Amino acid sequence: MKKILLLGSALLFSASAIFAQNTMTGKDSRIGIKAGVNLSTVKYSGDGAAFFNDNTKQNVGYNFTVFGDFGVGNNFFIQPGISLQNKGTKIEGSATNGTTTTSGKIKTDVMVIEVPINAVLRIPTGTSGAFQISAGPYIGFNIDGKTKTTTTITNPAGTTSTSNTDNLSFGNNTDNDATSTDFGANFGLGYRLNSGFILGANYGLGLTNLIPKDNRSNGSDAKHRVWGFSVGYSF
Repeated sequence: MKKILLLGSALLFSASAIFAQNTMTGKDSRIGIKAGVNLSTVKYSGDGAAFFNDNTKQNVGYNFTVFGDFGVGNNFFIQPGISLQNKGTKIEGSATNGTTTTSGKIKTDVMVIEVPINAVLRIPTGTSGAFQISAGPYIGFNIDGKTKTTTTITNPAGTTSTSNTDNLSFGNNTDNDATSTDFGANFGLGYRLNSGFILGANYGLGLTNLIPKDNRSNGSDAKHRVWGFSVGYSF
């Protein structure tokens, strides 16, 4: 029994030492970078929402973020950052009238400068690293964007295609395409190796109606929905 108690005490001491080595205290701080891929869509409601949502596809973009980790307690820290986010959506559909089929695709890309502030909980996994769970608000500034429209008509005479690209304008007037700002929330899960390398996934829940105020009718609403996957390093 004495040997068992001694062994148990030794294991408990070892576990405590490992946890202490992986604990981020309130005095710790880090700087990091991460980059990766976005899979984004826009969620619609109001007039025409059923058609848009049924024909919406994920748009592939990218993300790049510089961030800081500032410890405020054991394994708990605040993570502000500045991020370049490529968001958008794709809408694809087709209709047939007699012997003629018309199909169309609208691809929208929006470049956003985003400022997130996340609260992060760190869960150590021994000497290898730690899981990180994060959540917090962000504010985004839409700075650039394009919409590419492709139309294809097929009938017995053959197939013809046309394509057109337009620059997006931002604001709340009738001649604007989307609002200039976007507010939302981020929810993330990641793993940080003790060497500093990070793997992460993030979900961005847009809360701002992207339709300019002067263009809204009958409850029309459009909000960003973004899945982000990234790799990074903090030191």
